[in-house]
Amino acid sequence: MFVELIEVLRCPRLHEEAQLVASATRTESRHIVDGVLGCPVCGAEFTIDNGVAHFGEPARQATLDVPDADAAMRLAAFLALSDTGAFTFLCGRWTTQAAGIRRLTDAQLVLVNPPSDVQGDIAAGIIITRDAMPFAPGAAGAAALDDNTSTDLVRSTIRAVRAGGRVLGPATLALPGDVTELVCDERMWVAEKNAAPEDPTPRLVSIRKASR
Repeated sequence: MFVELIEVLRCPRLHEEAQLVASATRTESRHIVDGVLGCPVCGAEFTIDNGVAHFGEPARQATLDVPDADAAMRLAAFLALSDTGAFTFLCGRWTTQAAGIRRLTDAQLVLVNPPSDVQGDIAAGIIITRDAMPFAPGAAGAAALDDNTSTDLVRSTIRAVRAGGRVLGPATLALPGDVTELVCDERMWVAEKNAAPEDPTPRLVSIRKASR
């Protein structure tokens, strides 16, 4: 796990937002290979084992797709991965295309619930989770969801994508809230994360009488 990724990790448990603290037992270059992520609020601990951060077992095992250069190119284009300043989430079967995407762009990829055969040495991190994406709001620039993604994990992933970021999903996955559809066909849809609504609460303005 790339050390810069630690800065945007958050405890997935239900309490005030808390940045996780990493304790590494084995590192290579700027990656934590083995260690523990701890929450300073609730005391929860999540292990990093061989570069994989474990936050809970997924409900279903992702399908292993065949790596395909054309599929990787389409995925990179749909997610607008020319912007390399933010992380990109690839969920489930989309993780199979990670190596092909990295040959096209320098985008920092985070592989979420990948099939066991997927190699993660080209990714910024690998996350195993069930219903919560353990990241700060707006931490990612884009996300590719698959049809094994639970409803709660979809909602949590959208929350972690910044406003204006691209979100992609298979046609079998219902278009989530908080996004606007850009294009769709019989296989997939591509959407954009909506900006947060403005707070309608009127604000009090202090008015002081001008001195004479």
